[in-house]
Amino acid sequence: MKDFSLIRNFLFICIIIGFVSLQGQTKSVVTHLNIDKKKNGAFVKIHTTSPINSKHVTGWTAEGGWFYITILGAISDSSRVMNSEIKSPVKELQVENTTESTQLALKLNQRVDNFEFYQSNNPPELLVSLRFPLNEIAGVLEVEKDKMAAAETVTTYDADLKTNTGVLLPDNYKRIRAALYLTGTSLTIAGAAIEANKSEGFAWEIPTGLAIIAGTFIYDKYIRKPHKE
Repeated sequence: MKDFSLIRNFLFICIIIGFVSLQGQTKSVVTHLNIDKKKNGAFVKIHTTSPINSKHVTGWTAEGGWFYITILGAISDSSRVMNSEIKSPVKELQVENTTESTQLALKLNQRVDNFEFYQSNNPPELLVSLRFPLNEIAGVLEVEKDKMAAAETVTTYDADLKTNTGVLLPDNYKRIRAALYLTGTSLTIAGAAIEANKSEGFAWEIPTGLAIIAGTFIYDKYIRKPHKE
């Protein structure tokens, strides 16, 4: 019985030591954020002092455009986090620490359709991928399309009148350029609409439309030599 009592006391001491050791472990500290806007969403990079298991991270959306991130077993350096550069699509940032976790609240100018967390150990950081609804992106492109369709005049210099005048686009290149921009934008909008109604796969119209827009811009901006009268 004496030996059993010694073993029991020894196990009890081991459990106490283990518990104290766990309680004494240093929490991972969130130091600052980086925000990178994308065409269909945003990347939020959360920098920490030690790696965070993505299984300990949860996120959800709330009314008013707020998106919440809770990290279990971590703490935020509130002053440093609040000094992070805030830029679109994030409008406001809030931080709250509890004894068990830290919570970051981001107020966005667009609704979050879905999100994912990615973990990096070297350097220690957590990447939050936010994606916006395709129908909202298509709406933005539709506005740009209308603007391009309405841009039918260009300001030129009239040597006789010695003044700047607005006239209809005179040469074929400008008409072709406008047509290419409209075609690319139309394909991208159509692809976004198709993508929103598909359960899987990827609409070919989106990359094709974006490629036309990008190719036209690069040619017009960097390759084509301006015409001299």
